[in-house]
Amino acid sequence: MTEPFVLEWLGGPAEHHYRKARPTADLDWQSLDASVYPPELVAEARNVWMGIVVSEYAAIACFAEVVAALTAARVPLDLIGMASDFLADEVHHVELASRVVMQLGGAPPRSVDTTRLAPRAASNVTPFERANELVLRVGCVSEVFAGGTAAPIMQETGHPLIRAVYERILRDEARHKRFGGLYFEWAANFLNRAECDRLAGAAVSALELYAPFWRAARTAGDAGHYGSFEAHELGWLEGDKYIALAERVVREDIVTPLGELGIVIPPEKVAALFGH
Repeated sequence: MTEPFVLEWLGGPAEHHYRKARPTADLDWQSLDASVYPPELVAEARNVWMGIVVSEYAAIACFAEVVAALTAARVPLDLIGMASDFLADEVHHVELASRVVMQLGGAPPRSVDTTRLAPRAASNVTPFERANELVLRVGCVSEVFAGGTAAPIMQETGHPLIRAVYERILRDEARHKRFGGLYFEWAANFLNRAECDRLAGAAVSALELYAPFWRAARTAGDAGHYGSFEAHELGWLEGDKYIALAERVVREDIVTPLGELGIVIPPEKVAALFGH
C-alpha cells in the first residue's frame, strides 16, 4: 500500500552501535546554505535528492532479498557475508541523502509502497535460479548503473559537502559493483544456455526500470537559467550529458560484462531502451 514516505530515528544504544562503523559528524552539514541559490533550483535539487533517498532505501530491501536468496541457495558463505555487509551501507546512504535534503529545506512529499521496493523472481524457479536473477538485477544492473552514473556527477559537483556525500556513497558502491561479477564467476560453472537466456530477459526488464530517468532528462533539457556553476554545486548534470552518460554505463558497464558471462542482451533490445 502506498503511504507517505517518512523516516524515523530511534537514537540511544541503536544509534551508538550504528555510529561506530558509520559516522557522519565529520561532515560539515551547515556549510550547505540553500538560501544562496535560486529557489527554483533548490526545489529541483530537493526532488533529485529525495529520489536518491528513496532509491537508497529501496536498495536496503533489495539486498535483504538477495541475502535471503543466497542463503536459500547455499552459495559460498563469504558471498553471503559480503552481501550482508551492504545492508548497513545502504542505510548509511539513506541517512546521508536525507541530511542533504534537510539542508536544502526539507523533504518534498513523496508516497511509496514500501512492500514493493525489491524485485521478485518468479515463484516457479529453483533457489539457485532465484539467486541468479536477484543478484543480476541488483548486483549487475542496479548497483552498477547507480555507481557508474554517480561518479561523473560527483566529478562535476562543486560544493564540498555534496561532493563529500557522493564520495562516501561511491566508496561503498565500488564494493557493491564487484559483487555481481564475483557471484557469477562462481555461478558460471552451473549455468546452462536456457538459464543464461532467461537471465538476459531479466536484465532487459531491470534496465527498462531506468529508462524513465534518461527519458525525463531528454525532456527536461539542461540547467537553463540557473547557470551551470550553481547547478553543479548541488549535484546537477545537464540533460544531454546525463543521457550520454547513462547509455555509456548501460553499454560498457552492464551489457558488455554480462555478455562475457554468456548472458547476451540482443543489440536491438539495448537500442530500443534509448529510442534508437
